[in-house]
Amino acid sequence: MRIAWFRHAHTDAANPLDGTAALVDELRRTHDIDVIVEAKSHDFVWQQLQRPWDLCVFELDNTPAHQFIWGYLPNYPGVVLLHSIDIANLRVAALASRASVVADRGFADRLKQRFPDANLRYAPPFAGQPRSVRHGDDAVLRTDNEPDTAAARPVRFAVYDTRARGGQLIDRAFERARSAGAMFDVLEQEATSVELERSDVVIAPAWPPFHSSLTPLLAAMAAGKAVITSEMEATAEWPAIDPQTWRPRGLAVADAPLAVTVDPRDEEHSLMLAIRRLSADAVLRDQLGRAAREWWEAHATPAQAASAWTAILREATSLAPPPRPDDWPKQFLLDGTELARDIRTEFGLASHVYEPSSDPGSRSSHS
Repeated sequence: MRIAWFRHAHTDAANPLDGTAALVDELRRTHDIDVIVEAKSHDFVWQQLQRPWDLCVFELDNTPAHQFIWGYLPNYPGVVLLHSIDIANLRVAALASRASVVADRGFADRLKQRFPDANLRYAPPFAGQPRSVRHGDDAVLRTDNEPDTAAARPVRFAVYDTRARGGQLIDRAFERARSAGAMFDVLEQEATSVELERSDVVIAPAWPPFHSSLTPLLAAMAAGKAVITSEMEATAEWPAIDPQTWRPRGLAVADAPLAVTVDPRDEEHSLMLAIRRLSADAVLRDQLGRAAREWWEAHATPAQAASAWTAILREATSLAPPPRPDDWPKQFLLDGTELARDIRTEFGLASHVYEPSSDPGSRSSHS
């Protein structure tokens, strides 16, 4: 299958925080995928006319870099991957697409309630494995950066939090932990994949639910890091530790804990407790990192996500473009051919030029 995959940037398989890159690499084993970024998107229309793709995939998030995608999504109905509930015109994205894909079951349920006519599909969350991670049955998971000096330096924390208030809250938790005697280093806020590799503990709240991707959290687990995140629906079934008691959450938990989960109602205090304990307890950090890695291998690899995506893509090619509601926003009724239609009308020709969504494969038709 030939697929045009619209996204904000070229895929970077070396960056574990570019979650979709690992998925695209997996899907390329069986599909011919062209990544369409803004710089080359203007060539898409004539290329689609000359040699149509079988399906378009649109990767959406609430950032300026994703805005160009709106010029194509309504006119070439395909599959939309929704990273956040904060996406503007979420209704248009869901109802204009043959299938809308999310990586959170709670998010899918919420969208189904809001848009009952949308074809919603769930694909499991995933993250790629950092290339620097070395893993063997009896080896300690660690990065290649300073492999033998971790015990001789303070524990390093990396933070992945996109909330406006998140940085201040986490900073206060760090200060309270230091005031209580904890020794550690904090890598730069808005950490990159480099900080992920250098860290010992990763704080990735992923809160509130559905507003940000789980990719940083899952990438840390893939790297065998001890992780601190929020207690929420997406993590409710994980075997986790409550930092208030340092006991497993739940009544009957047999598996080894893989994360420390913080109650959002007591976030700053609970986060401070987690920072204090993990900055001093190397054994617990190692146990959490190993369990997190094992959980990632069993549940969140790109290959597992690709299996679900393959079925979704196959289904989408068999579906007709969904009908547009009568109250469709006017700006999404435009397809870029208005001037050409006017010129043809002046010459007494049929106004039909090109209907990009005229058949299931988004193939062109000519007058």
